[in-house]
Amino acid sequence: MFAGYRRHQGAWDELFAADGEPHPHCRLLVERLGQLRSNEFQNRRASADLVFINQSITFSVYSDRRGVEKIFPFDLVPRPVAASEWDRTEAGLKQRILALNHFLYDVYHDCRIIKEGIIPGELVLGSKCYRPEMIGFEPPGRQYVHVCGTDLIRDTKGEFLVLEDNGRTPSGVSYVLENRVVMKKVFPQLFQHFRVRRVEDYPQRLRDALFSVAPAGAGDPPTVVLLTPGPYNSAYFEHSFLARHMGIELVVGRDLFVEDDVVYLQTT
Repeated sequence: MFAGYRRHQGAWDELFAADGEPHPHCRLLVERLGQLRSNEFQNRRASADLVFINQSITFSVYSDRRGVEKIFPFDLVPRPVAASEWDRTEAGLKQRILALNHFLYDVYHDCRIIKEGIIPGELVLGSKCYRPEMIGFEPPGRQYVHVCGTDLIRDTKGEFLVLEDNGRTPSGVSYVLENRVVMKKVFPQLFQHFRVRRVEDYPQRLRDALFSVAPAGAGDPPTVVLLTPGPYNSAYFEHSFLARHMGIELVVGRDLFVEDDVVYLQTT
């Protein structure tokens, strides 16, 4: 399968080192994949695509004249990350998201980061995302960024770098979960030889995180909903997926109303 494979100069190779040998944590993976014939790999590729189509694991592209439903890009070759490397990366991401929360709390309270000239005020106060109505507001647990989708890339030396932080409406995690299910079906033997970290508990962990920041008096347990623009939104598959697996209601704006500063869910 890897006959004639060449590393791309100037880019980090996830499987092979500069000497052409697999990275230590990739050796078993390369060995297993190398045992596959080309047509066998393509057959597994087709099987994976069929699973995505049959289970409607798609996203919508309404600007494409060829059809609006697209299979989410899926690489049949796994991207292994050594546990030691991920532990370091995970610690850095936690630190970064904590810093984002501290930054937002300061922006809407003391504004020291602006007063001390660390960040120009016009960058913050002139942003379309700045919300004057949040000034002085104390969110539960001082949590502004409850869920953050941080996009990572590698530099030419293999170091992880942050491309951007999606702290408002991140999407894509449902495809991570479904990809894992498909990968286990297509390459079950790989999971018999690797101690791969679980991702299946993400919906429960997200639900628990939302419960933890519910305001006082919200009930025990509080009522949590997932607000979606509707079925024509490109991320609707994810919205319905997460609501179903968290065991919460999937709602649109008209399902909610406010009375005496309390948000209510209409029932039928």
